[in-house]
Amino acid sequence: MSKPVPLFRPADHPRVVAVGCYRDPLGMAGAGMLEALRQRADLRLVETSQAPWSAPGVLMRTLREVRAHDAELVHILDARHATVGRWMRAKKGLPATVSLTSGDVRVTRGWPRTAAVLPQLDLAFVTEPAVAAALRTRAPRLDVTVVPPAAQPLPWPRKDRMAAVTRALKGVRPGRLVIGVPWPADRRDLRWFRDAIMPLVDGGPLCLVFGAPSRRYARLLFGARGMETDFRVYQGRLDGDTIAAVARCVDAFVVPSGIGGLDGASPTDLALALAMGGVPVVTCGEADSPVLAHERNAFVVEPDERAFVHTLSQVMGLPAVQRHALGEDFARYTLRQWTWDAVAEVYAERFAALVGRPQIPADLRAA
Repeated sequence: MSKPVPLFRPADHPRVVAVGCYRDPLGMAGAGMLEALRQRADLRLVETSQAPWSAPGVLMRTLREVRAHDAELVHILDARHATVGRWMRAKKGLPATVSLTSGDVRVTRGWPRTAAVLPQLDLAFVTEPAVAAALRTRAPRLDVTVVPPAAQPLPWPRKDRMAAVTRALKGVRPGRLVIGVPWPADRRDLRWFRDAIMPLVDGGPLCLVFGAPSRRYARLLFGARGMETDFRVYQGRLDGDTIAAVARCVDAFVVPSGIGGLDGASPTDLALALAMGGVPVVTCGEADSPVLAHERNAFVVEPDERAFVHTLSQVMGLPAVQRHALGEDFARYTLRQWTWDAVAEVYAERFAALVGRPQIPADLRAA
């Protein structure tokens, strides 16, 4: 197959200074995005893990990098430093853009402190339609671009997170199957799974519910006896570290509420993270999920109790080696299908337009 013709020559790559460290809605570092973006833009990075009150130091380093690189655009990877982009736009006349996630905007928990800064930037890249809708309502002057989702390997879980998940499974009989169930937004879905599905699953697996808001709420839901025999609860934030730690302790992920019914970050990001866990994923009622493909990176079951029980029993009845290989195949397919290259293409196209050199295919350029 012939090599595709690049959309624009490397000499035309926009010169960009990026500020901060990008983290996706699940708190995972997006190193893959930077690597893909460097192939499409002349990028310099001002790394910082400092808090927002260190903005003067970050501003001085960004200013030095802009001068040394003769930058044409400033992109803010960490929304806490949005004031740096505003200063560069106001004082240096450079276009300023920002990457925003649900964690930055917090649609359900109010508006961030950077609300007054965002309308003074040129463009915001968002990963979720809900965030884009909130921005268009609260900051109508800000141009918003929705980027496609991307999968990335889960991080190695921190020792404290791994120890906490292990403590939740303390006393489980060796060899007993364990399924991981993320906490849903609607508690009725969990009750339905408790009463109509779990008693019928072959093998009598243990259910580890993770991302619970509190152990007290879970105790009211499952009862003291249930939390000693068939259910265990891990209380904590539903992020990349939690999913990575749970994936090392369970035999399958089961989502009875469907990905859209999860309580946490965007359903798409959660679906990609679960599929990257290295264990099989069984979900109910997600036939229209944009990132889950039946028998490719998940078992997508119609909302029918018998079909759900049958599929889950078959997965749990597989030999451990085959179940592990199936989960690895799911992860490889997800990583291959949802790449950072598609995300970087959107970034590069918008960067080029903002600096006055919109991308034009090479075969359409005038001689």
